[in-house]
Amino acid sequence: MTVLVGRVPGSDTGAGALVLGARLARALGGPVVVCTVTSPGEDAAPDPAPVVDGIDGVDVETTVVEDRSIPGGLARAAHAHQAGVIVLGDAPPGPGSVGARLARSADVPVALVGDDAVHDGPVTRVTCAWGGGRHASRVLATAVDLSRRTGASLRVASFGPQRGPTVPPEAGLHAEEVVVEQWREQMVAAQRAALTELGVTDAETLAVAGASVEEAVESIGWDDGEILVVGANAAGTATRVLLGDPGGAIVRGAPVPVVLTPGTTTLA
Repeated sequence: MTVLVGRVPGSDTGAGALVLGARLARALGGPVVVCTVTSPGEDAAPDPAPVVDGIDGVDVETTVVEDRSIPGGLARAAHAHQAGVIVLGDAPPGPGSVGARLARSADVPVALVGDDAVHDGPVTRVTCAWGGGRHASRVLATAVDLSRRTGASLRVASFGPQRGPTVPPEAGLHAEEVVVEQWREQMVAAQRAALTELGVTDAETLAVAGASVEEAVESIGWDDGEILVVGANAAGTATRVLLGDPGGAIVRGAPVPVVLTPGTTTLA
C-alpha cells in the first residue's frame, strides 16, 4: 500500500509527517511517495531530495504536482498513485487549514501529525474514537484494519463532558453521576457489539467523561507509538470534526497522530 506524504513548499513543518509516513509504509508493506504541490506557473519546484534524507527501510519516490489548491493536488496525487493513506504535517488542524480541507475532499484516510509528536518506532496501539452514529462501525473497521496490519493492540474509547446538556446544574451531583454511568454503559455496550460484528475479541473498551472532552481524552493515557482514528465522513462530518463539537475536541486533546477516515472504506 502506497503512503502519500504531502509537503507544503516554504514550510518548516513536515518532519513528523515523513517519520509517520515511513512508519506506516514499513507496517503496511508499501512505498512512500513524497508529494510537493506547487502553484501553476511557478518557475521551479523546490528540490525534494533533502526532504527524504534519513528515511530508511522503505522505497521512497518524490513527485511534484501543479494545482491551485494544495488539498486538491494531494487528493489528485493520492488517486494517481493509488495511495491508501495521505500523511500531512498539520496538527492540530484549524479552520481553513490544509489538513481540514484535505479531510473534506479526500476519499482515503488522512493522517495528521505535528513535529512534536514524532516517534520513529513501531505503531504500538491504535485507539478508535467511538461516538456511535451512522458511520461508527466503518470508522471502527478502519481502526481494526490498521491495528491488524501494524500488529498493534486495539482500544476503543468514547469521550464526553462530565455534565451534559441533559443534566441541568440544579439536578444535583447524584443525578449527574447516574446519567454519566448510563452513558458509559451504553457506549461500551455499543463498542463491544460492533467489535463482535467485526470478529474482534481482544480489544480494550472504555468510555470516559471529564470536565471537558479534551480533559477526558488526555486522561486515558497515550503511548508514544500510538495512533488515534477519528471519523471524518466526506459528506460533511469532517467539517464538524475539525472545527468544533466533540470530534474537534478529541482531535485537539490527543497528543498522538490522528487518522481522519471518511468511514466509507478501510485501508486498501
